Amino acid sequence: MKNRTIAYWLLIINAINLITLVAYPYMLIVSFYMFASSNTNDYVLEYIAAGVMATYPVPVLASFTCWAFYNNYKFKAALMMANLILVWVAVLLLAALASTLI
Repeated sequence: MKNRTIAYWLLIINAINLITLVAYPYMLIVSFYMFASSNTNDYVLEYIAAGVMATYPVPVLASFTCWAFYNNYKFKAALMMANLILVWVAVLLLAALASTLI
C-alpha cells in the first residue's frame, strides 16, 4: 500500500457513499412531493433541491475516481474527489436554509 491512512479513509468514505445509494430511490420519490406541499409561489428553491436529489448518484459514482488519483500518488486530490459528495450536500442544505428564510 502506498499510504495506509489515506487508503483507509478512502475505503470508509466510499463505503458510506455506497450505503447512501441504497436509500436514494426512496429519497428521489419523496423529493418530488416537495412541490405538492409548497406554500409559496417561488419554486426556484424547490427546483434546485429536486435537481440536487435527481443528480445525487453523479458525485457518488465520480467519487470512485479517487482511486485513480491514489494510484498516481496524488493523495490530496484523491481525498478531494472522495469528498465530492459534500458539494451536493452543501447545495442542498443552502437551498433548505434559503427556503426557510424566504
